[in-house]
Amino acid sequence: MRWTRLNADGCDWEVRAIASDMDTDPAHATNREILEFSPVDINRPPRRIEVDAGVLSTVSETELRALYQQSRPIGGDYYGRPGKRMPDAKE
Repeated sequence: MRWTRLNADGCDWEVRAIASDMDTDPAHATNREILEFSPVDINRPPRRIEVDAGVLSTVSETELRALYQQSRPIGGDYYGRPGKRMPDAKE
């Protein structure tokens, strides 16, 4: 499987949907998923954002860049200050 790539902030990022909330009961379904931007060949924390399900397959390069800019690093606060890393974060 080849993941979508984006060049931003001086490095390449692999973009993938890592989780979704697609309940089998239509009354409770939210149809949302989490996109993760993982850095390639550089040590930076991954960034995540919640979006509508299926957006990654239909989004343009410009829209993907806008999603990247809205995403936040995991393991820190909204300003990128260090904090407790999530256990699933890559070193």
